[in-house]
Amino acid sequence: MKKLLQLSFLSLLLLSTVMVSCRKENTIVPPPENIVIQPRFSTIPEFQQGIAKVVNLSGEYNIIAYLDTMQNGYPDRNGRKVPLVNFGTSILQKLHGNTEQLASGVYDVFHFDGATFSLISFIRKAQMMGDISAQTMITIIAFIPLPPIPVADFTPPTEMVALDLSTGDCCKDKVCNPVISINVTWVHVAPCGNYDKSKSGGNKKNELIDMPTGQSYRFDAQISGCPCPGTMTCTITDADGGKSAKSEKGNTAEVFPITAGTYTITFTYIVCGKPYTATFTLKTK
Repeated sequence: MKKLLQLSFLSLLLLSTVMVSCRKENTIVPPPENIVIQPRFSTIPEFQQGIAKVVNLSGEYNIIAYLDTMQNGYPDRNGRKVPLVNFGTSILQKLHGNTEQLASGVYDVFHFDGATFSLISFIRKAQMMGDISAQTMITIIAFIPLPPIPVADFTPPTEMVALDLSTGDCCKDKVCNPVISINVTWVHVAPCGNYDKSKSGGNKKNELIDMPTGQSYRFDAQISGCPCPGTMTCTITDADGGKSAKSEKGNTAEVFPITAGTYTITFTYIVCGKPYTATFTLKTK
């Protein structure tokens, strides 16, 4: 009996030692330090330059802004219309004005409240009318930066700040466990080309299913979990016989499904010599 008690005591002592050891093993790796996650915005000069590029392209392609809409929501070719460059120039003037004028100009570009006749919706309508191709439409829209200021009804993607840019070896000295999440930054729908806030923002499943064709999407990759700087690329793949217009720029992808099918948007982040990927699935019908 005495030996049995001694064995039991030794067993408990050994088990507690193992548990403590495991507990220590789980806590010796500290979390990444000095990482701040904040909303991502463009700078005012970046925004001004991007919209100036859009205005110039609007002039090059002679894009028309259709000011009247038919009952089915599509532009009225026989209604009032003006060169889109006129509307874009007035926006540029606001963007170089005071704070209130800047906010008004940003609103005119996006109309995140879903109102009609934003700069983006005018470009979308030109494609609906056959004035420009789907690829030209996406190429022009892809020059529009993120807003330079917080805007109601819009959830911006996030970014890490205070990254370790010292001369030391960040990859050896810091814990780097990057996680990629994909933000649905904005969606513009047919027939009006207006912003649809119901589909924008974070998407935990990384998928949108049974979406109609004729909608345009912007996706932005978001990184967390690693204080070391890396590089991001993106790839849009048409599958199942689908056809799309697309723009692939670093951590931003713009896609306009032309035909029904499954489209994948893959972001690849390379940091400390290792690639990490995340994929968003967009299925249209």
